[in-house]
Parts: sequence; C-alpha cells; structure tokens
Amino acid sequence: MLIGKNQARFKASRSSGPGGQRVNRRSTKVEIWVKVGNLPLSPKDRNLIRRKLARHLNAKDEIWVENQETRSQEANRDLALENLNAMLESALRVPKLRIPTEPRRSAVEGRIEEKKILSEKKRARRASHKNK
Repeated sequence: MLIGKNQARFKASRSSGPGGQRVNRRSTKVEIWVKVGNLPLSPKDRNLIRRKLARHLNAKDEIWVENQETRSQEANRDLALENLNAMLESALRVPKLRIPTEPRRSAVEGRIEEKKILSEKKRARRASHKNK
C-alpha cells in the first residue's frame, strides 16, 4: 500500500442517484486528493504516474479519486483508498517483454487447409447459383 489515510485529503458529499422520500440525507460519497509530489517515490516514478494517470490529475498536481458505491462513508473512504493504491501500483508496473514467436508448421498447414475447404464450399455455391 503506497498511500495511507493520513497522507490524503478527503471530502464527503451527497451521492448521486435516484431520488425519492428520505433520500440524499447523508454525505456518503467520498473524494480523495493526493499530491503527486508528496508520494514516497523517486522523481522518475512520479513522472511516470503523471504521464499514465494524466486524466486523474488536476491543476494542483493532485490525483483525484471518488467512490459512492456503498451507503457508508467509512466504507466508501476505504474503497476509494484501495482504488487509488491499485491505480498507482498498476501505473508503476512494468509490463513483461513479449518474445515474438512464429506459429508451428502444423498450425499454418491447418489454417491453409481450412481456407481451401471454405473456398471450395463458396465455389460450389457460386456454381449452383448460376445454374438456377
């Protein structure tokens, strides 16, 4: 876990959703802001996060996340923090290098054989259509 509750700025507001009587009375929606500059990471990693999570950044160089899934403010705060940490970890994850390979000869021959069968089927349909 990269970010704890004490490192983020929280704000609670009313959740959106369908209206009705006795609805929208509690502020359960939670928004979280964390300054990228305050993250316990190297400058290289901070720049990587700024690049990969650009759509979650505001003008103050803060990452912004919200959550309103549950009816509990505390649960929404925990879920938003989990989402934020998951986003940061996925942004910092280096993808595995793909080693390009070639298909086996049997796979290539099988594909060509399937193409011949399909081609023959279509040719037969054309011939029968012309005879009508």
